[in-house]
Amino acid sequence: MICHLVLVSAQAQDQDKYDFYFFKSALKHKAKKRYKEAIEDFTTFIDYYSDYKKAYYYRGYTYLYVKDYENAIKDFEKLAELEPNSKDAMFALGKTHYEAGNYEQSVNYYTQHLQVDKLNARSYNDRGMAYCMLDNFDQALENFYLAVQYDSTFAMAYCNAGAARYFNQDLENPVERDLKIARDWFDQALEHNPKLFLAYYNRAAVEYFLGNYDKSVKDLTNALNLNPEHAMTYFYMGVAYKAKGNAKRAISEFEKALIFRPELPFPIEEIANIKKEAGNYAEAIFYYKKARNTNYEIGNSYKGLMAYNIAEIHALTGDASAMYQQLNQAKKDGVFTDRKVYKDFLKNRAFSPYRKEKKFQKFTKAITKSKKDNKFLDTSLRWFRMQG
Repeated sequence: MICHLVLVSAQAQDQDKYDFYFFKSALKHKAKKRYKEAIEDFTTFIDYYSDYKKAYYYRGYTYLYVKDYENAIKDFEKLAELEPNSKDAMFALGKTHYEAGNYEQSVNYYTQHLQVDKLNARSYNDRGMAYCMLDNFDQALENFYLAVQYDSTFAMAYCNAGAARYFNQDLENPVERDLKIARDWFDQALEHNPKLFLAYYNRAAVEYFLGNYDKSVKDLTNALNLNPEHAMTYFYMGVAYKAKGNAKRAISEFEKALIFRPELPFPIEEIANIKKEAGNYAEAIFYYKKARNTNYEIGNSYKGLMAYNIAEIHALTGDASAMYQQLNQAKKDGVFTDRKVYKDFLKNRAFSPYRKEKKFQKFTKAITKSKKDNKFLDTSLRWFRMQG
């Protein structure tokens, strides 16, 4: 008798064990971005077949798409339970914790993923991003370097390396060498992907700080061609034109930014700065107040910065009562704990006529006692710190 070996694929075995009606229906909903219906059908399938790993994988990502991080994490943890050392589960947990803002956990899961998939460029890149969010730019750079080492065509990893190199310095006094190295990374990103929006956007910022305003405008134009509704690109276009001395065009670009994101305070602040420099103090105060009161989620320190700017105008116009009122508001908002704002206050000539007054000296002594930092604890002040 001749024995015949019969080979049965895992897929065929699955067909015998599982009824895939709800699973397939869920996948169709997911593909059409009907995420609520997809979750319902994945859940129905899992109620019948709680051991089917792919169902947790796909439902987890569907939860992630709707920003339900808690349930996404539960699904990926279940996948890891069903398949210990699962590459998919570890990577997904790293991604989900990153999206949820749990950056230390994200690093831990990406590290576990890389223990079983040591050459995964994507995981190195994403772990680098988590390190950036933890302000650990040295570790971030190391990960981005590994990402491009294992995938030399990974344009976004080059772009991220450039951004990390830029932020890994004293942003109040950026070093030309660091700026040029960052620019080289963005150049390499664009060599691999000439349509990478972020590479143009980031390189434009570097060109701006290098004083190459025309090159900055050119990069921002390329960025807008790729993403014409990106408000912050218009904002930086306005910043570049302001640096070029074209205040009218700068205001026009700031106004474009506000068309797409009317809640952004930074374009409003820059319009106020232009008005102040032109001596249009009433208009400047109007715009500083408007920037202070936008619906943008921003720290109190930024609100305090707007009060400080208004206090400066009142000092310039000789309205001491209004000046002290705004300075006290700025102090209440905590802006003077920022080292750069504090230093600006000490040397700001607008306040010179008041420095010998007892009231002013008492105020200065009060804000001197507070601990100063310059670690971007309030990221809303980042733009102020990066200005010359």
